[in-house]
Amino acid sequence: MDRTYLAFIHKDPDSSFGVTFPDFPGCTSGGDTFEDARKMACEALALHLEGIAADEEQIPLPCSPDAALAHEDAGYATALIVVEALPERTEEEAQAEFEAFLASDEYQEIYGTPLTEEELHNLYESPEDPPQSSISLKPVPDTGAARTYAALVRQNSDDGFIASFPDLPGCTAAGGALEEACEVAREALAVHLEGLAARGDPVAVPSPANVIWDHVNAADAVALIVVEAVSERTDEKRRSAFEAVSTTT
Repeated sequence: MDRTYLAFIHKDPDSSFGVTFPDFPGCTSGGDTFEDARKMACEALALHLEGIAADEEQIPLPCSPDAALAHEDAGYATALIVVEALPERTEEEAQAEFEAFLASDEYQEIYGTPLTEEELHNLYESPEDPPQSSISLKPVPDTGAARTYAALVRQNSDDGFIASFPDLPGCTAAGGALEEACEVAREALAVHLEGLAARGDPVAVPSPANVIWDHVNAADAVALIVVEAVSERTDEKRRSAFEAVSTTT
């Protein structure tokens, strides 16, 4: 049984990190930090898989990165990550852990009295329209004068994040938080593409997400983001952006 699946990281201003799985509608998790959200996602995935197995339902094969990027939830996601479910437990261990969580002060404080099965069902009858974030995951284009590229994000020793573009060696961006690295990456990409154009150098065609995941730098990456360069600017704005990106990276 597959225990590793792709998940979306969602982050709105002044909110915690949320996690959803394109292969499992209704399987969600979250955390105050990116790392907390990733850890909680492992637990959520394990519980979801155990529930499907207990119901004797078919467990889907993990989708590909490109299929995930074509999912409707990708439009308001910040990043795509790989989540491995926690080790399988016995049915008794899983049930005991679930009942302990429902009875815990943490659950009562956040959720109050546990919902009935009917109440849980009603929650998903008319979901609200999801909020839109400033960074959008979109399918990487295969041809054309591209300004959208996939970047790999890794954490550095200072708990910050560094985004690098496998298609554009030397194009990097850094931020103290994941969403900050995403925003700076848009400026870094614009500066890099404008530099290539100014020198008359060839501009690489963006690689599909599946190719990016197989890149040698993906081994220590914590997420994949799809970045659209900011709109082309005047010379004055370009110089200002270049100086800002240079001091950040």
